[in-house]
Amino acid sequence: MQDKPSICLGIDSSRRYQPFVYAALDMERQIIAIGSGPLTEVLAYCAGLANACLAINSPRYPNQGLVAAEEEKQTLFPVPASKRGDLRKVELGLLEEGIRVARTPASEKDCPVWMQRGFKLYERLQRLGYMPYPQVDPHIYLEVSAEAAFSRLAGGAPLFEDDTLEGRLQRQLVLYENQLPVGDAMKFFEEVTRYRLMKGVLPMDGIYTSGELNALVCAFTAWLLFQEDGTAVCLGDQREGEIYLPPLAADVFHPRRVYKAG
Repeated sequence: MQDKPSICLGIDSSRRYQPFVYAALDMERQIIAIGSGPLTEVLAYCAGLANACLAINSPRYPNQGLVAAEEEKQTLFPVPASKRGDLRKVELGLLEEGIRVARTPASEKDCPVWMQRGFKLYERLQRLGYMPYPQVDPHIYLEVSAEAAFSRLAGGAPLFEDDTLEGRLQRQLVLYENQLPVGDAMKFFEEVTRYRLMKGVLPMDGIYTSGELNALVCAFTAWLLFQEDGTAVCLGDQREGEIYLPPLAADVFHPRRVYKAG
């Protein structure tokens, strides 16, 4: 049985050529670190953790053609390769759920830069001794889709684009409602005045960046794995890489959730 880690670390690689972003939660859901930097800096931080679960917002490797193979079996006439589903089974399922997720191509060279950076991160973490969950080890990692995690925590509500102001406010509010120690994003509107709008100065000090929010929701998803009443769910196929997500929330507007420690 896997012991509880002392740290749940979320890592976001989805900012294309920008630095990796990471956020660490302890088992009391306190934010103990938020940072960003190149791969070497992230690896150095991970190497210094004695007992940690890493949750990474990136596919572990390209898809293995499972969706395309199933489509070919079910189709009377051959389907052109260009029209086959070039994505993983888990991504197909999430898209059918109405969640906007990136598709992972079968060829690494066809994958976007941020995915290729993610592949390299997984490879280097394994060299450091990190093992894929649910293997029992003090150093484990797993895959999370930040977009899908936010969507599920929001009860399936439509999400604004993550790099817009409204998207950041929405995602921070989702984290706040789930008892993470982030500021209430609604206070942003209390501090917006006519003068500030005219001068182009908005109260952004307490609002996290999209990369930080992604890293936080990944860390929170890992935290859920080790709680009595908030267990994350596993989706996907082992042959292509499984992802872990929060269970689908019952509704969007709810009192701040209370989690019991496992």
